[in-house]
Amino acid sequence: MSKVITDAARALIGVELDPVTVEIERSDVRKFAAAITSPQPPNPLYSDERYARTTRWGGLIAAPTMCGGFPWLGPLLERINPTMGKYRVGLNGGNEYELYEPIRPGDTLTARPKLSGLDEKARDDGGVMLVINLEADFQNQLGDRVLTARQTLLRIYGPEQVQQEGA
Repeated sequence: MSKVITDAARALIGVELDPVTVEIERSDVRKFAAAITSPQPPNPLYSDERYARTTRWGGLIAAPTMCGGFPWLGPLLERINPTMGKYRVGLNGGNEYELYEPIRPGDTLTARPKLSGLDEKARDDGGVMLVINLEADFQNQLGDRVLTARQTLLRIYGPEQVQQEGA
């Protein structure tokens, strides 16, 4: 018997939400490249158009880790949070990104976020650790799949916050 996963939450597993759009601005690509290398100079592939045109990519591309800041989780959490009760602590359980094509300045990416899984782990104190797995596939304006993003969230529920068996 689930102590924190509700039927309403379980019903959301695998359901794609409305698309989320992210526009990739040239200045954002350059600023991000500078931020991740500061105080060293950024990789010219991510910051110097002239240099980037001479590479196999043929132009400026976004640093792979830039996708970590894309705003795709909000709509998912707005749907999931009301379906489960208050928790003590929320933690990031990890991020995973699969890049299929380079992300370029001027791209418009469309994500299709979904809840991909829920799991409960009993805790010694009678509470529960909830594991929430979220996922989104991103396509560019040409319809090319460029990225799959996965996020794991951990929520710690105390014994006073879980449904007691037989209650």
